Amino acid sequence: MKAWALLIGLLTLPAFAAPPGCAACHPDLAAQLGPAHPKVKGDGIQKCLPCHDPARKGASEAAKNPFAVKLHRGHGGVDCAVCHAGNGKTFSVKGAKKPLGKATADDLKAARAAFADVAEGRHLASAHAKAGVSCAGCHANRVPGKGDGVEDGRCLACHGPMDALVERTRPKEAHLPNPHKSHYGEMACTACHFGHQKSVVMCKDCHPKFKLTITHGE
Repeated sequence: MKAWALLIGLLTLPAFAAPPGCAACHPDLAAQLGPAHPKVKGDGIQKCLPCHDPARKGASEAAKNPFAVKLHRGHGGVDCAVCHAGNGKTFSVKGAKKPLGKATADDLKAARAAFADVAEGRHLASAHAKAGVSCAGCHANRVPGKGDGVEDGRCLACHGPMDALVERTRPKEAHLPNPHKSHYGEMACTACHFGHQKSVVMCKDCHPKFKLTITHGE
């Protein structure tokens, strides 16, 4: 049984109940972490932050691993309040001094749906997570608000530069389309590539006969 499915019962906790720590679902935390992991004293996500908080001054190498990615992918069915604190305006990791930014109730609802999508592995965001790319890799260290997008610079930092991307998708025959060299000029990456829904080939809106495909799309 998947870990997140095992933990989904946490969603039935009454809103006023004190959220449990890691041991509520992982009574043998040492076995869960493995023999190579240093011993963790106490319970709760805040016990992980001394090593795994990349924002901490002098953060260790452990802070550079995909810690947040592994946690969120494995806990897709768990209520955010188990590890996070928020009052409808701000949002943070419990035990961390720095908040992750302002987040309304609607923002948190959208974030909850996004993490479920990442855990279930349906779209581009999930593929990024499997490759060890955290949410901050695209959205920076904050909770994205409704309607927020991803800047091209964040995409091209890993997949660019654009000239190289154009060359990579250059068709074998000159009359065929190159999806990264549009006659409209420079296009936003998010015109076609979506993180939490099916990606689309925008060219096909006008050219339905084009034989173009897109990863994690239609």
